[in-house]
Amino acid sequence: MRAVHHLRAAAVTATAVLTLFATGSTSQAGPQTNGAPSAAVAAPRATLKCSLRTGPGQRITFSPAVTSTPRKISARGSANLDNCTSPNGRQPRIRSGRITLKGSAHASCSRARSLKGTATATWYSGPHRTGRVVGHSTFRPAPNGTRGYTAADSFLNGTVASGRMAHRSFSGTAVPTNNVRHCFSRGLGYIEGRGNLTVR
Repeated sequence: MRAVHHLRAAAVTATAVLTLFATGSTSQAGPQTNGAPSAAVAAPRATLKCSLRTGPGQRITFSPAVTSTPRKISARGSANLDNCTSPNGRQPRIRSGRITLKGSAHASCSRARSLKGTATATWYSGPHRTGRVVGHSTFRPAPNGTRGYTAADSFLNGTVASGRMAHRSFSGTAVPTNNVRHCFSRGLGYIEGRGNLTVR
């Protein structure tokens, strides 16, 4: 049971840090999709919804590595935003994006707090970062996060600080796609992941 707890805690922290900095880079939306009941019901008022993934050669790196001992770590990296849609029709020109992020947190394998960071997103009119560049945004996560069931929930919220959709809030979910089970034994130097981001 202890091993299961450690695995779950490591995954939670990895998710928290990934989403923390990744959410700093939420994306904009593209053309409205028709005939998708889930999109219409799930977020009728959302300004944009995008999928998030660290692509080939992309990862969020930690320095020093996250371990079982809480300490200040810095993080930096980039990720892609794809399949963007605009449920409320306010961002119809944005189809995809790329975000570059950096920040810091007081983190261990089971918890992350005192988040500081920003992310810059570049938006494109075509899928997979093709077409014209149609704007930029700067995102800032909430410094203290919000309460939730796991540490990850604390970092899934923030505000668009400037650029497109300035002053709107964002939220998201993410899961690690690389092996995070060795966090407690050897430390975790990077994270790769996938998830979703929504800007209200």
